[in-house]
Amino acid sequence: MVDYLPVATQTMYADLNERAWRGNLQDLTAGTGGSAYTREVNGRKYWYWRPPSDHGKRPSPRYLGPDTDLVRQRIQELDEHTHNRRERRDMVRALRSARLPYPDKITGDVLAALAEAGAFRLRAVVVGSVAFQCYSGLLGVYIPATLSRTGDVDIAQFHSISLAVEDQIDADAEALLKRVDRRFRAIPDPFDSRRTLRYALESGKAEIYSVDVLSPLRGPERGSLTQLRALRTDGQLIRFLDYLMYQEQNAVILHGAGIPINVPAPEKYALHKLLVAQMRHAIPRSQVKARKDLDQAAALIEILAEMRPEDLADSWSDLRERGPSWRGKADRSLRLLPEKARQALEGAIKGS
Repeated sequence: MVDYLPVATQTMYADLNERAWRGNLQDLTAGTGGSAYTREVNGRKYWYWRPPSDHGKRPSPRYLGPDTDLVRQRIQELDEHTHNRRERRDMVRALRSARLPYPDKITGDVLAALAEAGAFRLRAVVVGSVAFQCYSGLLGVYIPATLSRTGDVDIAQFHSISLAVEDQIDADAEALLKRVDRRFRAIPDPFDSRRTLRYALESGKAEIYSVDVLSPLRGPERGSLTQLRALRTDGQLIRFLDYLMYQEQNAVILHGAGIPINVPAPEKYALHKLLVAQMRHAIPRSQVKARKDLDQAAALIEILAEMRPEDLADSWSDLRERGPSWRGKADRSLRLLPEKARQALEGAIKGS
């Protein structure tokens, strides 16, 4: 049975989420003048901010988001909204006291730096256990915080989006992370030292934290890295990520004044973990992570089977339609789930 948050707590999280995202846009536009406008790219409309001329030079436009009702509302309210960071910090403290999951300091500081530089405005998506922390607030339920503990951050972006937005974060990724901790350094690709595989925070010879930048690999193999121009770094090409990242959702991390990020839809996250667990099972040193993947999947499946069974069933159908490799991995992981979670998913599928 799902353990729901009090309605007041659910409402506070939703309010903080909207305030944090609106504040993110206001930080970009406040005090600069300028105006919002739309641009059509490949048949779809996107919103941009046109800053005023500076000594006769026109600064580059800044990407605001796709043309949705929510983005239009945020743009309309930019001039009307008074950005009160103190109120947001009070809300973050209240939500943490209400037992919602929150990140450790280094994770929160890394995400804050990325958000302030524009990474999530440019459609980067937080994946992995940090995203899992947000589902308690987004779904309005209690989820054990122990399932979301991690020592790294994974962010991902579609290569096509990185090109299409025609905007960039405010500094290259390594410089941005060094603002958080000067010990961060880029780890070069072993096959091409000019490319960056990931970023590591080291103490002595030990790696104590890492940031991985990922991008979906679709079609035939084409190397291990791709350039993500909007994030000013390389991204590791990873299978199955396109399924996870499609139709991402706005969320807020409970750190500082609330950090606006993007996360996968919870039903996609849950079922994608079935695929990831099978990939990890083949690597002996990753067995513990594979068990954690299945535990996270089971927790979300049981919740979603009660709250949103149609969404869960539709995402399962989408996964299985992607080919025999996808079906095989999902089916093998399904047999490893606790009986309650397995029956919950099977019930959602039969009821759809």
